Amino acid sequence: MKRTILPIIIAAHCLTVAAQEKRLYDFVVPRDGSFRQALDAANSRRDTTCRYRIFVMQGEYVIPTEGTTTGGDGKEYGDPRTYLKAPNTSIIGEDRDMTVLTNTVPEPTWDNGFGRANPLEGIGHGDVLIIEKQSHDTYLQDFTMRSGMGDNTGRNIVLHDRSDLTAVKNICLWGYQDTYVSNNQQGRFYFEGGIIRGRTDYICGKGDVIYNKVTFQQCKRGGYLAVPSVARRYGYVMLSCYIKSETPDVTYYLGRPWGKGTPRAVWIDTKMDRGPITKDKRGHNGWADMSGGWPALFTEYNSRLVTGEPLDLTGRRNMYVDKEGVEHANRPVISANEAAEYTIKNVMGDWQPEKLTCNVTPPANVKMKNGKLTWTGCTDALLYAICRNGKVVDFTTKTSYRIKNSNIGDLWAVRAENQRGGLGMATETEHKAR
Repeated sequence: MKRTILPIIIAAHCLTVAAQEKRLYDFVVPRDGSFRQALDAANSRRDTTCRYRIFVMQGEYVIPTEGTTTGGDGKEYGDPRTYLKAPNTSIIGEDRDMTVLTNTVPEPTWDNGFGRANPLEGIGHGDVLIIEKQSHDTYLQDFTMRSGMGDNTGRNIVLHDRSDLTAVKNICLWGYQDTYVSNNQQGRFYFEGGIIRGRTDYICGKGDVIYNKVTFQQCKRGGYLAVPSVARRYGYVMLSCYIKSETPDVTYYLGRPWGKGTPRAVWIDTKMDRGPITKDKRGHNGWADMSGGWPALFTEYNSRLVTGEPLDLTGRRNMYVDKEGVEHANRPVISANEAAEYTIKNVMGDWQPEKLTCNVTPPANVKMKNGKLTWTGCTDALLYAICRNGKVVDFTTKTSYRIKNSNIGDLWAVRAENQRGGLGMATETEHKAR
């Protein structure tokens, strides 16, 4: 019995891919060590012009602290942050939902003026992963990162990106406030598929970011989703995304402005479990205020419920008033022709991240005979993952693999990895009785 299993997020095969030199992963977690050790190896390598690929096998990994840092309460704590400091690095998980990285933080014993908070809350203080400015061309795929801080205990950043040209495919960022921070005004960042979860300002920051078919999992009541600051050119562009309500009583705004005349957020072809707040006590519709700021553009096109019912956008907010009482107009709805200008090509320029996320040609003719797997190779594959009953057990650059032990009924599969190291579709074969 043979069949092809599709991954959770399906990307089209690359139309034109040169023959790929075969190469194994540089570091496999936990086989070669911990996640921190993997980052240390990537950061300390001499030649950073060549891509360094980290693979994280299925498992729940609690990252221990390293060194100390000072909390907002003035006390010393173990430092929960991990850093990527080198360019051209890939971090690949085996399975988005079964490969989970969480940092280690203290208990929320501090009152930060807004109530019970974690003493390491705040951007840059207790982040799970910080991608530094020099770490351009980072690639992330198929894993979950969770903040160790609980909900409603302050700003619990999961991914803080100071770099440029980061491509992210099918990962889950699980936080509550400021879950994802894009922190480079000249940066270009690309998300494809996956989940970003939070309540308050949970995608926020600078630069141009495309969120392509991303699920935004909104929790709690009265939340704020997109909070851009200073755009490179286009700001935050959400293409065919889904706003999922974590519970039936969720309420939220599409976003709020972090800046004066600079924030840009564009929602195109969005589906939602429920629409945003359309009328609060100040009469705001869809979008909220923040610190007297106002947007360059907060707009939508073709927003609809998951049932297919279009939302009425005629009342969306078209005016902001700053602290001095000056009015700033906003155009909350754009036309189909205007929406068509927000393509990956136009926003990202000469960078083509959607080609980096492509699945390569899946292995064909996978057979098992006399304890040996064989298959037809793929010229565009970096390497092959060998899977037993749905789990990766080994890797090879060859088109055959000697099985050490197998039971009748076991399902063996081969998955081909793309040039950045991301796992593609699996082709299976069953161990049958003779």
